[in-house]
Amino acid sequence: MNRRDAIAVLAGLGIAAPFARLKAATKEPGAYGLRPDASPAVNAAALQKCLNENAGSNVVIPAASAAYQLSGRITAPAGTSLVLDGARLQWVSTEANGSVFLRSATRPGIDVLGDNFRLTGNGQMLGPSSAQYVGQEIGVVCVGKDTGSPRKGFEVGDGIELANWGSMGIAAQFVQDVRIQHVKITGCGYGGMRFLSCRNGRIVSNTVGLIGPGTSGNAYGISCTHDSLNYDQDPHALENGRMAANPFCIGMEVANNTVYDIPLWSGIDFHGAYDCQAHDNSVYNCRHGVTMQGSSNAGADFAGENNSVLRNTVTTRRMNGEPTTVTETTRLGISVNGGKRVRHRAVAVRDNTVDGYGDSRNTSSSIQHTNTAGLEIVNNRISGWRGYACYSANSEGIIQGNDYGAVADPTSTACIFVAANGSLKIINNRHVVSGRGAMYGVYIAMPTDGPYFIQGNDFRSATVQQYAGRNGVRLSPAQMVNGHV
Repeated sequence: MNRRDAIAVLAGLGIAAPFARLKAATKEPGAYGLRPDASPAVNAAALQKCLNENAGSNVVIPAASAAYQLSGRITAPAGTSLVLDGARLQWVSTEANGSVFLRSATRPGIDVLGDNFRLTGNGQMLGPSSAQYVGQEIGVVCVGKDTGSPRKGFEVGDGIELANWGSMGIAAQFVQDVRIQHVKITGCGYGGMRFLSCRNGRIVSNTVGLIGPGTSGNAYGISCTHDSLNYDQDPHALENGRMAANPFCIGMEVANNTVYDIPLWSGIDFHGAYDCQAHDNSVYNCRHGVTMQGSSNAGADFAGENNSVLRNTVTTRRMNGEPTTVTETTRLGISVNGGKRVRHRAVAVRDNTVDGYGDSRNTSSSIQHTNTAGLEIVNNRISGWRGYACYSANSEGIIQGNDYGAVADPTSTACIFVAANGSLKIINNRHVVSGRGAMYGVYIAMPTDGPYFIQGNDFRSATVQQYAGRNGVRLSPAQMVNGHV
């Protein structure tokens, strides 16, 4: 049996690892000195030595009656497969000597330094900073050299729990082939998991929540983004952002996750994206539900393409049905905004359920899209909304078959509000409710900006079904079809 088949079992307490049934070359329990009653420094040295000597093997830490306390940074060489077989790893302190992430040294629990890393098992990685913000303190971090030399193969799953890390549970930059599945992350100070310029990822069936206090008004559940520093100066930014030095994430699937209680900012977030999907997620009590839009800072005027937001359930209510704890009035349910220099192209928002979003000051919406091309807003269901259920500006595409339920507050409401510069087909949408109706069905603020094709809608519960122009012109169905309004 070769070295890659070897299994090292750390510690002599608890249940024998199931891998032992393979009768591989198994280390004796406690061979490296990792024990619940050992000091954090001794345990850290023991775990580090075992990982170094068994690179390419399965390293199994069995359950014990207490947590294994650790301090500082543990590095994982290429081929590391670490199995927490019911074990709890408790970091009592971290040090700012880890891989550089967003231009700053990290304070990691585990710092992945090679390809093909796996962290699995029904165990826990606990940080030292419950509900506190500690910059760059991350449970597991993996950073490649650059987009041309990424790390390859990064997996966390199979029941792993990460909690109480001052910044994030999981972070990766310049990593290809990411798999995060069946992971629970709670109590982190800034984010659950964050991916920068990563490619080909599946972030599936995880639970992320109770994120905060955050910093600078931001906190995230699952975030796919990039380093936007000087992005506007990158020669590829306008022509082919996939080739930029710090590209948006490419080919990331975020699906079947539950994200909850991030009232400060966003549940699922994409700051720029190419070929990405957010589908079948459930988001509760987050200020913004799902945002798949343009970037920020130097990348604010740029966006990606070929993305979709499908079959998600997004509500301001808490998971137990209690009212939201979000206090800010700006609340976006789903946003797919693009940039002024590069529009968000070929983007679909289909079959989502959005509840409780928008505000009566008209600063946010249930579904928002600005600076888009090749847009589809189709078959979504919106309830308990305020302000504009669907807000559009500088967009080209179709708004079709959406169902607009009763409003929470009828003040200044419109099912569909087109602010400016539209080229839209608005077809077969519906606002027929037994509760409070909106003021407007479709409101075209600047009708000469068209063309608009508006047909087959049923806005009977709106006070004014169809409205266009700044002078308060009510339009008949015949006036709203074919070409300029």
